[in-house]
Amino acid sequence: MTREEFKRKWDGDSEGGGITFDDIADCAKEWGLYSTPRIHRIDVVANAVTKAAGCKDIYPIGSH
Repeated sequence: MTREEFKRKWDGDSEGGGITFDDIADCAKEWGLYSTPRIHRIDVVANAVTKAAGCKDIYPIGSH
């Protein structure tokens, strides 16, 4: 998915537009943020992806 598609889905509703952690990992790899995103903490990867997509609601690190 493109950064624009991700941003539109993520910012589209309070549930993150139905984006899964698999979607986040796939985007992290496709966009060149992480070569192996699944070996890293998902909150850190999600934060990087939401920032890279320009989302207004950035995934908070350590929110779990």
